[in-house]
Amino acid sequence: MPKFFQRSSLALSLLTVAVVLGEAHAQQNVGELFAVDASVKGGVVLANSGTKVLSGSSISAGEQTATLKLERGGSMLICPNTSLAVTTSQNGRQLLLSMNTGNLEMDYPIGSAADNLLTPDFRLLLPGPGRLHLAVRVNAKGDTCVQSLPSSSSAVVVSEGMGDESYQVKPNETVIFKGGRISGATQARESCGCPPPPPTQVAKLAPPPAPVPLKPAETKADPLPPETHMVVDAPFIYRASDPVDLSENIAHLKLETKPMNLGPMVVAPPPAQAMNAKPTKTETAATSQKPAKEKQGFFSKVGAFFARIFH
Repeated sequence: MPKFFQRSSLALSLLTVAVVLGEAHAQQNVGELFAVDASVKGGVVLANSGTKVLSGSSISAGEQTATLKLERGGSMLICPNTSLAVTTSQNGRQLLLSMNTGNLEMDYPIGSAADNLLTPDFRLLLPGPGRLHLAVRVNAKGDTCVQSLPSSSSAVVVSEGMGDESYQVKPNETVIFKGGRISGATQARESCGCPPPPPTQVAKLAPPPAPVPLKPAETKADPLPPETHMVVDAPFIYRASDPVDLSENIAHLKLETKPMNLGPMVVAPPPAQAMNAKPTKTETAATSQKPAKEKQGFFSKVGAFFARIFH
């Protein structure tokens, strides 16, 4: 019989066994499934922490690994893009597992009875009592990798599904079976379990560029506030015939932000009569002395006025 038809008939028989056993013990709880993108076909019960998988169900992992915590203790890892059918015995002490292609990891205690794992080409007998820690990988060509990790307490017996040959995989041993055949089995140093997850890509933010220092010529000075000047709004009127008293001409002072403006200074001409009349000798003498005093007093008062303003 051609190899293709042998593998097809074996897969069909495995599916039939799983369905029959699943119908007989559909209410038996296998374990609780924890997954992000896995799907389950068969009986399930929704729980607060996860999904309870019943006997006869099939679990298909998505792009991430799904974890099945077994009711008996321990757990199984269903690697990405792998489907696994799980069926229990009537008393729940034995497991019948079947997979097509993909990767699987098992780590759980086992009693005196034996579990079985079926692939398209092989039957793996998982004897007890003890602890089982096993990794299995199957590709589309039928190449099967069986890795018995050091924590396993007993050997795993691998038998051909359509032949009589078998092989015993001891603890801490990895064996590759090419093309679904026992003959030509070789030991290897590689992992048969789930591939490592892709590295997490973390976006890195570049630090902001440091500010470029300005050259001395490019440095901008802060604008200075406008200067405040004191403006005197007081017109000065000077008559030659009358003395000037600045105390009577002081006006209001105010603050402005504009240049100083002292206002117009008007010098009135002397009266006409005073210019036409001829002064007497006594007036001439008095006049010759008075202007010097008035002139000195006028400018002294002006200086004192501005001194009081700006000091």
